[in-house]
Amino acid sequence: MNLPDLPPPLDPAPPTAPGPRPAGEGLVEWVRTSRAAASYVLMGLSALFLAATVWLAVRSTRATTAEAAPGEPPAVLVDPKAGDYTAAWVGTLYGFLVTAGVGAYLLVGPPPAGAAARTEARVAILAAGGLLGLGLMVFGGVFFWRWSDSLAGWLDKGERKQMVYVVAPLLMVVAGAGLVFAAVQPARAEERHNPLLRRLVYGSNLGLTVLLLLLVLVVANVAVAKKVPNKLDTTQTGFYTLSDGTKALLAKLPEPATLYVIMPMSEARWVNDLRQFAYEVQDASRGKVTAKFVSPNYDQRELARLREKFPRIDRDALGVLVAVGEDEKRNAFVPFRDLFEWDQRGFGGSDDPKAFAGEGRVMKELRFLADNEQKPVVYFTQGSGELALSAGGPGAPTLGGSAAQLKAFLEKNYLDVRPLAFPPDAAAEVPADAAVVVVADPQSPLPEAAAGAIRKYMTERKGRLVVAAGAAPGPGDRGVARTGLEDLLKDLNVRLGDRFVYSYPTEEIPDHRVVAVILNPDSQNPIAQAFGSELRAVLVSGVREVEPLTAGPAYQATPLMFTLPGLRTWTSADRLGAAEAGQLLVEARQNREVVRRIGLTQAARPVAAAVSEGATARAVVFGSGAMFADRSADRGRAATPITYDLMAAALDWLRDKPPLPTTVEAKTYQEYLFPEPAAVDTARMVWFPLGLALLVVAGLGAGVWVIRRK
Repeated sequence: MNLPDLPPPLDPAPPTAPGPRPAGEGLVEWVRTSRAAASYVLMGLSALFLAATVWLAVRSTRATTAEAAPGEPPAVLVDPKAGDYTAAWVGTLYGFLVTAGVGAYLLVGPPPAGAAARTEARVAILAAGGLLGLGLMVFGGVFFWRWSDSLAGWLDKGERKQMVYVVAPLLMVVAGAGLVFAAVQPARAEERHNPLLRRLVYGSNLGLTVLLLLLVLVVANVAVAKKVPNKLDTTQTGFYTLSDGTKALLAKLPEPATLYVIMPMSEARWVNDLRQFAYEVQDASRGKVTAKFVSPNYDQRELARLREKFPRIDRDALGVLVAVGEDEKRNAFVPFRDLFEWDQRGFGGSDDPKAFAGEGRVMKELRFLADNEQKPVVYFTQGSGELALSAGGPGAPTLGGSAAQLKAFLEKNYLDVRPLAFPPDAAAEVPADAAVVVVADPQSPLPEAAAGAIRKYMTERKGRLVVAAGAAPGPGDRGVARTGLEDLLKDLNVRLGDRFVYSYPTEEIPDHRVVAVILNPDSQNPIAQAFGSELRAVLVSGVREVEPLTAGPAYQATPLMFTLPGLRTWTSADRLGAAEAGQLLVEARQNREVVRRIGLTQAARPVAAAVSEGATARAVVFGSGAMFADRSADRGRAATPITYDLMAAALDWLRDKPPLPTTVEAKTYQEYLFPEPAAVDTARMVWFPLGLALLVVAGLGAGVWVIRRK
């Protein structure tokens, strides 16, 4: 039988090069062929994790006892790093569970045959590596958050030893992400045809992406929070906002400082306010001040250390310890009772504090410590009827009155206030230790020797001067008495007026001798800026004008205070009684020439000026001394006249220190009452948000429907 011709055989296909070996295939084959060895490795790792867990757990609960006073039980001190140890042993326990679980499965589980053995090896690698990597990332983020204060110490203060507490958590995150990525690679060889591995691969990728995104947000927020103020004061009164004087002081601190805030862990408002204040100070100082919080309940070891190092801390005291310098040898303790203002029952009563006054108290101590605990000497001249500094003896009150309360206030703010009486000869000289000389309300001209000594102090020694010279009557109550410093003030580009300033009587101010004065709201001088809108109009008598002259080549004078705008004022060359002043004002209503002669106007008159030489403060001139006297001080602010703060701010500015008022910073607590239900706009608060939400949902649904239809 003849067979049909068959086609010639096909040429054999040329051999093809083997494809690339799947990633991690060597590890897969080792786990598949050495299943027991792999399980032993994992069990060994689990034993190490377990040992670390036990050791860290013991460290987290370890406590010691501190010596106590006789008759008292010893205090139990908890390790301040107990929280770190707790987080660490939780992490090692997690590692133990993962490695022990996968190792036990490989050790006791029945080995599959064929291709299933290779799939099982890939699952084991993905489970062990992926879970360990994800855990490493999570706990790296936890430690970065717990050690976030080290970021400021490293970047702002240059403390390199703090770098490890920043870099180590970040390395944990990077290592964890790398471990997850490496564990996923062997499973990719079967992700197309194996549903289980596909789900595990996609799930691991999703978890890795979510964790990386979350950790990036955490790291970014922590880093930004350490460099940028992250608190917005939404209170109407700016309760949590530091004053400009405080910010300026913190910006110029020459040395690092620490605020140890000793207070219990509580949700009480006073605790929150104190904590918020400490954070504000830390942020405003840009790394110069570090706030540390010590709880008497949970940080007993740290509290015992502080009490041993700083004996100023009372055993059971709460408050703020201010420590300056690397060695913290200069320190002061502000008790809790001094950080707040209380009602008449005072500290320890049943009521809450009525105002927070901690900013002024803490900043006063911080400034004093930053000045190396040196009290600047401020001399008040005596001998020409100036305000006396004591109630009796050589400095007894004169015709000008007493400034004993001002002296006590300034000394409380760490100034050394001394009287200065010049000898009546050419040997008169300002003492060498004088930081500032104050001439407060002289009633007669300073002797030529005293005026010459002050001129020499200002010109040759570049001294600092405060002149508070009101319009004192001259001989026979005619004219205004001279001070003897007119020529010196003129050289400083300031003209001291020679007329009495009176006000037009009103219901609020019926006495024509009383004038309302206020700080210049447009002044850029730090004295005015330190008070802001806090210094309201002050009522004083015996006022004269203080006019800044044209700026000269050396000295620049700027207006610091004015009479209250809108208040009608006028001037007279002589001191007038009520009857004389009333008759003159009657004539002014009938004769415009009298209006021009007495200068009756509603415009503000300058009554104080600040003098600087370039960027250096040199003098402050007030057209009233009575505002600083005991008998005429403004009593509107509790027990401390606000004009005392004005004098203190002027002395600060002249000493090249940021003016820091102490009595204007108390933040009064106010009770917020919810409005009555009838006053609530229900449509705006309920129906409008609900309608907007329904509109958004409907819009999204419509968009999805349109896309699906396409």
